[in-house]
This record gives sequence, C-alpha cells and structure tokens, in this order.
Amino acid sequence: MNVFDRIDTLPSDYRMTVASLLGDDVVRSMASMRHHDRTTLEHSLAVSTLAYRAARRLRLNARATARGALLHDFFLYDRRQGHNPHHPTRHARVALQNAQARFALEAVEADIILTHMWPIGGPFYSYKESVLVSIVDKIVSSREVFFLFMQTVSRIFRLFASRLVWSMP
Repeated sequence: MNVFDRIDTLPSDYRMTVASLLGDDVVRSMASMRHHDRTTLEHSLAVSTLAYRAARRLRLNARATARGALLHDFFLYDRRQGHNPHHPTRHARVALQNAQARFALEAVEADIILTHMWPIGGPFYSYKESVLVSIVDKIVSSREVFFLFMQTVSRIFRLFASRLVWSMP
C-alpha cells in the first residue's frame, strides 16, 4: 500500500483538517524524497497524525498542530543527494520559507515548523503545540532510525553468518 492509499485510511476529521495541504502537488512530491527509512511525506504524516491526536486530548490547537506538523519537513530536497552539512540546523528555516510561499500560515503553524529541531536547529518554542510536535517528531524519527539500524545489523549478521557457513569444513 503506497502513502496515498494510506491517506484514505486516516480518520476523516484529520483528513479534513489537512485536506488543502494534501491536495497540493508540491506537498505530494514529498512522497519521492527519502527520510530515514521512509519518504518525507510518510514521516510527516506519521508526526502529524500522532501530534493531532495528542493535541486533541490535551485540548490544544489540533488544526494548527496537524498542519504545522505536516509541513515541518517541507524543505523539498533529498538531503542524501549532494553534501549539505548544515541540513540539521537549517532545514527548518527552508521548510518555513517554502511553506510560507505556498500557504497562509497561522503563527502557531509557523512556529511549529521553525522550532521543531530545537535545541540544535532553531529558536525556542513559543507555543505548546510547537513543543508537542517537536517531541513527537523526535519519537517518530528515533523509531525510524532504530529500524534502519536494525536492518543494517541484520544485513551484517546475515553476511557474517553466510561467510561462517561457507568457511566451515
């Protein structure tokens, strides 16, 4: 199932909240850019849906949370192509510039995008929603990196095991 098929399975209230963003071709192009073990769109949807549910439970601005989280990595380049040593510290500003060029953002949404990399890449949070998205992003990213690590360990183990079997008398 591709990311666009999965969007149809998301809760209808969430889909309505971010419909204008998900209908945008440039947002949809994030499905072609890698982010850890998935695409940038898949990563952003994971952060956005989880943060949206948490914001509703915490009685925060769930709409701004969902939209800001969906656009938090709207930097629109494949960070693995070429050398961009400043990606961790600068991509939030690039994502904010891109989002502001395409969409009218609320102050909360802009702050979510700009501060999601705190403490390494942005100013401190101005809104509770920004803190929430930043925490959710770190949780989702940690999970993605862990799966990449486990895939690498598994590959190394299989390679080592196959050489061990072949070298046995």
